[in-house]
Amino acid sequence: MYRYYLRETVVGDGRRPDRMPLREAQEKAGVPAGRWMGRGLTVLGLTPGEEVTEAQLRNLFGERGRHPYADRIEADLLAKGASPKKAFKAGALGRRVTVTGVEFVLRPQPTIYLL
Repeated sequence: MYRYYLRETVVGDGRRPDRMPLREAQEKAGVPAGRWMGRGLTVLGLTPGEEVTEAQLRNLFGERGRHPYADRIEADLLAKGASPKKAFKAGALGRRVTVTGVEFVLRPQPTIYLL
């Protein structure tokens, strides 16, 4: 889903050429850059209205729920001497949870008999 979103949707209805930077492809397609919005941004260290970068998209959607600044968080911790495993965990947003979905469809009988 992430690759489709990044190739097709983020640049409008057209397909993003391979190896073309995201912002360049958006400008060429006449599509404005995405902006961060919402009440939870300050918790993540993001500013409302700030432009969404390709790296942030990859971290959040392509890496399955990593912090938009996971790369920066990991680099800072590694520079301070943290283990690679600990640094990687610090960039995660919560824990992965498996969710089971069940759908019930109630339908009336297709035929009604009158006696």
